[in-house]
Amino acid sequence: MTNDNKRGFYRLQFTHPLLADAKLIGFDGLELDYKMVKAALLDLSAGGARFYTDAPFPDEGNLLVELRFMALGKEFRLLGLVVRTIRPVEEHYEYCVQFSLDEADTAALTSIVNQMSIKLRKTPVLSNCSFATEEELLAFMPLRSHSS
Repeated sequence: MTNDNKRGFYRLQFTHPLLADAKLIGFDGLELDYKMVKAALLDLSAGGARFYTDAPFPDEGNLLVELRFMALGKEFRLLGLVVRTIRPVEEHYEYCVQFSLDEADTAALTSIVNQMSIKLRKTPVLSNCSFATEEELLAFMPLRSHSS
């Protein structure tokens, strides 16, 4: 039996998306007008995240994104490179980022992800995290059926 999971970190999949701000920092070495869009995190690890956005990113390579969200009372601002773009449905923008974290930030995020995983076994939403409300999820039309 082989293990096809090549991830270096445990990946927490959310039953209810975590709301974040995604700030485009730049691409291909060119400065981009700083642009902020709403993102719904579908899963999170110390190595990266997968999320939907309410608007598309530019169709370019090497996009650098800062994800800002609250998890267990701590605000995170994580930089990552978009490594995959998925558009399985029209008007549905899904991205995967790989984080660029130092050892201390990796350890802190690993701890938070593990703590959230344990707490989320009892309830799908935690009060001290930036989980999206049903109203906020309206911006992410494909998620309405996902979260129901």
